[in-house]
Amino acid sequence: MDDGFDRRPLSTLVSEGLSHFASLMRLDLRLLQAEMKVKMSPIVSSGACGIAAFALLVLAAFAMVQFLILALIHFGVGPMVACLIVGVLLGAGGVVLLYLAKRALVGWTITPVETVNQVRTDIAALKQGIRFGSTQ
Repeated sequence: MDDGFDRRPLSTLVSEGLSHFASLMRLDLRLLQAEMKVKMSPIVSSGACGIAAFALLVLAAFAMVQFLILALIHFGVGPMVACLIVGVLLGAGGVVLLYLAKRALVGWTITPVETVNQVRTDIAALKQGIRFGSTQ
């Protein structure tokens, strides 16, 4: 007569459960690695482009600041007022660029969402299997 219970020894069930759990964790770690690689790729490429752009913009900014100040002085504006005008314009441009950079990252997260969900599912399945005496 079969009463629906698994009659294997507890040590066998625990051993199989741990084996399945270890296998699931290895798969989840591989999923985490793949997901993090995909998420980090845009950051790395964006960072490299950002550093190169920053270097060029700094050089261009020095040249443009000198040009604008000298141009304003040439048109009769006093040197101090010319420096103030150029400084305000550069500050405004910097604020606009920071706003655009922040807006580009809205909704982006580094959290490995798929891996976290998979681990939760695996743990729930393992609990279910232990609860009913099976790890299959």
